[in-house]
Amino acid sequence: MKVYVNSKNEIHEVNTCSDPSLIELEVTDGTFDGWSEAKICCYKATVQDGNVTMMTPYVDSRLIEHIDQLGKQTEAITPKQFTKTAYIEDTEVVFTGVPSGNMTVYCTVPHTVERDGDRVVVKFEPLEEVTEVTISII
Repeated sequence: MKVYVNSKNEIHEVNTCSDPSLIELEVTDGTFDGWSEAKICCYKATVQDGNVTMMTPYVDSRLIEHIDQLGKQTEAITPKQFTKTAYIEDTEVVFTGVPSGNMTVYCTVPHTVERDGDRVVVKFEPLEEVTEVTISII
């Protein structure tokens, strides 16, 4: 998981970032597994070699569980999107870790879709131009 922190190590974004002033940190130790993004963004953290070595709330700790509950409710109704680029002569794109739910595939060329658990394969004829393939899960 990637978290994006400011100069005070306050986490402001998770997994994707729209603010170039934030610093990307990779967390691989599972510290935030099962947490809503809203709850994660209540903390400041120090990360070394993928491990969280220090973590403390920078939001009033009496509010964090309420923020977490609202964050989980929002995440439950927000579609998840995954995009991959298929290059010239590619014949498929593979997505892994796809959550269950209703899926929509956006692709500008004729395609077929195969799903096996959390793995989705979008197949097409060899491409003649670079194409974006996006799946959306509700």
